[in-house]
Amino acid sequence: MSKVEIKKENVDAAYKVADENVKKVLNALFGKERKKPTLDDHTTIQSYEDACEALGEPQEVFMEGIPPHIVALMKLETISRALWGRTFQPKPDAEGKEIYWWVWWALYTQSEIDNMDEDDRGALLSAYAATGASAGFGFLGTGNRSSHSAANFGFRLCQETAEKARYFGRTFNRLWAEYLAFNFTVEI
Repeated sequence: MSKVEIKKENVDAAYKVADENVKKVLNALFGKERKKPTLDDHTTIQSYEDACEALGEPQEVFMEGIPPHIVALMKLETISRALWGRTFQPKPDAEGKEIYWWVWWALYTQSEIDNMDEDDRGALLSAYAATGASAGFGFLGTGNRSSHSAANFGFRLCQETAEKARYFGRTFNRLWAEYLAFNFTVEI
């Protein structure tokens, strides 16, 4: 029988690009050291399962027939609550004094986008330019036309800081793409 040698840095690199199922396999094979998910440190929330564990909630059993984008939204909402932590609860502010961050406002600078490989850039589903430019997931727009289309996202998906919003978007980019991929295919 031949012997295969795998370096720790290779396992770590594979873990960073793996989906949730592959992460489970890597953890089973190599005993990935990880911090226990907690509401006190948002960086310990690295999967939907971690969010459920930190919140002390059971993982939902999603019924057959529920569209994948709805399942993804439900998972994102659970993850968002876990990222809020113990002390933060967003409250609508009609006067606009509170600032909350949505992932697409904090994700990438133009230079980061320019330096992405084709696969990562493909996850950014944005197409709009006017006086400024919109960047982020799932934005389509038209200007100087008789029609306009926009999608506004739920308050439940906002975060209290740009750092948490960036973490939410980058760590769960595949889940965001799945959520926004209603009736079209996103290849990541």
